[in-house]
Amino acid sequence: MDEILALTLRSAVHDRLDYLDKLATGADRESRAALADTEIVRLTSAWRTVLDAHQPDERGRCPECSSRRRPRRHPCSVWTIAHQHLIGADSPPANRISRYAAVTGRSRIATLEAS
Repeated sequence: MDEILALTLRSAVHDRLDYLDKLATGADRESRAALADTEIVRLTSAWRTVLDAHQPDERGRCPECSSRRRPRRHPCSVWTIAHQHLIGADSPPANRISRYAAVTGRSRIATLEAS
């Protein structure tokens, strides 16, 4: 049951990311502006929540990435990835295939319908 729940969760998250990619790269200007108004705050909040969980402890280790046997110094991979994507990128990513689609070989991008 846990595997089914995990698969459903992963699929829902990838579907949402694919949908947002599609809107960001293929929608008209008004739709992209509406997307920015609603989604940027949600995405920055999500990043902050993830980064808060990976704040270094008093020993300078990431509590989420560390175990007793394998302590991980800060910055952990989560902070490194955040920096690469939020600070290091000079421009937004070009049209790209989602990770899910790349792994499965099929697109999971939702289609936009005219209203």
